[in-house]
Amino acid sequence: MNNISPFLRRCPFLLLLALIVTSDSTAQRFEPRIVFTSNRDGDWDIYSMDVNGNNLVQLTDHPADDRNPACSPDGRRIAFTSERGLTYDLYVMDSDGDTVIRLTHDNFFESRASWSPDGTKIAFTSFCHINCDIVTVDADGGNWTRLTKDEMIDNTPSWSPDGRKIAFVSYRRVWAFDHKHIFVMNADGKGRRNLTGDTDLRFNSNPTWSPDGRKIAFESRQLLGGNDIYVITAEEKELKRLTKGGNNWQPAYSPDGSKIAFVSGRNGDFNIFLMDTNGANAVKLTTTPPGAENVSPSWLPGALAANPNGKLPTSWGALKRTGNP
Repeated sequence: MNNISPFLRRCPFLLLLALIVTSDSTAQRFEPRIVFTSNRDGDWDIYSMDVNGNNLVQLTDHPADDRNPACSPDGRRIAFTSERGLTYDLYVMDSDGDTVIRLTHDNFFESRASWSPDGTKIAFTSFCHINCDIVTVDADGGNWTRLTKDEMIDNTPSWSPDGRKIAFVSYRRVWAFDHKHIFVMNADGKGRRNLTGDTDLRFNSNPTWSPDGRKIAFESRQLLGGNDIYVITAEEKELKRLTKGGNNWQPAYSPDGSKIAFVSGRNGDFNIFLMDTNGANAVKLTTTPPGAENVSPSWLPGALAANPNGKLPTSWGALKRTGNP
């Protein structure tokens, strides 16, 4: 206690918070978790686990399929798609699985959500007006806005960490093949550019931004083989391959940018793996009965996870919003 500053002694609430943050006994409570989809119990539900694969928690338990979780930047909510209605719609629940709210009510097919960095909007794929398009909606379900409006199939959006850009996949038919490229556009749908069009990769999917906004990881399917994970710089278009063989897909950067969670079929069934951002030290995190799959990893930030740009922990912003002293 003698090493605590006079300022903290005069502010009991801050003193308590400082002791919690620095205590080794409570540090584990604030670690990030990985949220994913699994059919291990016969239907598709959403689960969470520690980053080492331990402490599995089932978040949804519904007869309908619940898929494709996307965690909010503050770690409080999870967007997902569910067939609880007539078609797949977009839902949001608390990070512990409580308080499920339906955001879309239409006859379209919604999927692949991505939160804006400030948590006020969600971008997602909507099969509307014949084609798939990128759509945004407020976190409460209002202001449904269609960003892409062409004859192409646009899907799997990923919001950049600064909120200014959205990466997505667009199908462009060339001769008899549907070439799938990673595009980047402004958050209002303007200023589109093809990020992977100058590479030799033609069947690309599932882009995800690194926390510093400099790189985009994605999967690419070989014409006569499985998927592998690549990373490309958002500006210079420098390309690097991270995996080689085993059918790897759906990469997701950790909140601190040091790891990538991904799906791989290298050991038979599809499971969640974790690797360094250079592709090294891949570790299998999930195990299921034969025939079951674990897919669609998304990172749930820790309660006191620091912003990768060096700002204060997210909990300080949450305290300010709640009006606590």
